[in-house]
Amino acid sequence: MTEPQEVAYGAKSHPRRHDGSSDISVHFGISDEEKAAVKNRGEKVLTALRKLGLNVKKGPVLSVLVSGGGLRADIACQGVLSELSHVGLLDMVTSLAGVSGSTWCMSSLYSQRDGFQDLVKAENELRRRLREDSWTFSVALDGLCVAAERDDYSLTDFWSYSIVYSFTKELLDARLSCVRDQSEKGTVPYPIFATIDQDLKSGANEKTQNAWFEFTPDWAGYPTLGSSTPGAYVSTTHCGSRFEGGKLIQQKAERDFSYLRAVCGSALADKNTILKTIKDFFWKLIHGSSTQEKMLIVHPEGITLKAITGDVFDLVYTFLTDGDCLPILKNLQSKMTGNKDFSEAATLTDQMIKHSLRTSRDEQRQLIQELLEKIFSRDLVEKSNVSSFLKFLWKTFSCLLSWTWGTTNNFVYKCGDIKDKFLAGQKNMYLMDAGLAINSAYPLVLPPVRNTEIILSFDFSEGDPFETIKATAKYCKACNIPFPPVDEAKLNQEAKTPSDFYIFEGENTPVVMHFPLFNKVNCGSTAVIEKRRTTYATFRLKDYSDAEVCQLLEDSKANVRNNKDAILAKISELAEATS
Repeated sequence: MTEPQEVAYGAKSHPRRHDGSSDISVHFGISDEEKAAVKNRGEKVLTALRKLGLNVKKGPVLSVLVSGGGLRADIACQGVLSELSHVGLLDMVTSLAGVSGSTWCMSSLYSQRDGFQDLVKAENELRRRLREDSWTFSVALDGLCVAAERDDYSLTDFWSYSIVYSFTKELLDARLSCVRDQSEKGTVPYPIFATIDQDLKSGANEKTQNAWFEFTPDWAGYPTLGSSTPGAYVSTTHCGSRFEGGKLIQQKAERDFSYLRAVCGSALADKNTILKTIKDFFWKLIHGSSTQEKMLIVHPEGITLKAITGDVFDLVYTFLTDGDCLPILKNLQSKMTGNKDFSEAATLTDQMIKHSLRTSRDEQRQLIQELLEKIFSRDLVEKSNVSSFLKFLWKTFSCLLSWTWGTTNNFVYKCGDIKDKFLAGQKNMYLMDAGLAINSAYPLVLPPVRNTEIILSFDFSEGDPFETIKATAKYCKACNIPFPPVDEAKLNQEAKTPSDFYIFEGENTPVVMHFPLFNKVNCGSTAVIEKRRTTYATFRLKDYSDAEVCQLLEDSKANVRNNKDAILAKISELAEATS
């Protein structure tokens, strides 16, 4: 596959080493930094092939895709990478692209300089963390209070500390840009973290081409804004800073891997399940520890705040789940009446009670938002000794009410080089888990600009093990992207008891090798496959035992080990064909 010619367009058509530059880039094709990284990685691939006795001049461009799936995907991704290394195939991987839970594993490995050098050590560390339960509620709360000071706080910040941290038992303060040195030298596969822009995502999977948003060590942005429209990027170090008209207005620190994990892995279940999980966290905050007392009982109004915090959360939760808010409003009114700090809030609550039957849902939402602003008034927050904690409560309740995730300053705001006027007109973009579109990062590695020749697709999905393949085939057809033929009827017949390996090939398309996590080879029967899927449910809140972690590692490793010869044969075939 040949790379389309890059054309002069907009701010910069040929992105080069930024050295801290705050420029944005509008261009076709991949950046010069990525090209250099892929070239240097290619030398490592070539060395690995020659060690096997292949006298070739160039190795094929091989991308490994690791799908979403919460903690199951995190652990299974570790198993896949460990086994690829063990059987000598990891050095042949050009890029590693992850979605959702798999990015948790990727973050952990890329945050360490030797993460890919000793995957046995990384695997043992993963087991230790999960076994020892190194999640601490007070640490999570401290992190949330710090995050609440940001003007772009959203439920993604909450998710980072309350859910992803509790699942992975790990907080990572390293940043993706720190991987530049390793990736440029080709010592690690080039990392691609996938998300989508919620505002640009349409209802159908096959129409989300312009919604995909990628993070790499060098640049973050939209690979394409349409079939004939260049992509738009900003230096990864400046993603999140404020831009206007293509100029940097306010620089902000690059977000860390812990936040990136939450951006990539925020769609582990349906909305009601997510709400229930958030409710459990707040129950622990309000009822299960002395943290709230320490935070709130520091001045006179703290007594009332402590009394009403649970009711305020219940009000928002009940509204979002279509429950009866009237009893909660009455409780709030009785607790706030007579307290001068909450007189305006009490008055508004009284009005809400009197008119509860005559207001629409949108009006109710607006009134609850106004109530939050009166309870957590500017005066109260600013004079408080724990203002960050009150900001955390207020912002989290407010974001819940509006269901706001992934708030990030839009770097192409009012940029004249962007033809998409909707995108250029938004001050913020809202990034979400790419699993909401396709639960694997095919759209980021399939475009010809990345020259991918082989894709190893490790699917850790909970349901249909072929959904990512079928969705990608539809997506590629709609977007005119080469993809091998897919017999959907046959895959549907095998979905309950899949094999451990499928290969999809076509004329002038990449070769796709697909590996369902639980299959009739590593599980043995349909009954065992179903049991595994139940045991490792995406939103299982009970921690895995060490035995369960080991079983999941073994299942994922087996899919590599049992098919290493087929993988190597295809790599060798393509390498010899191009030499």
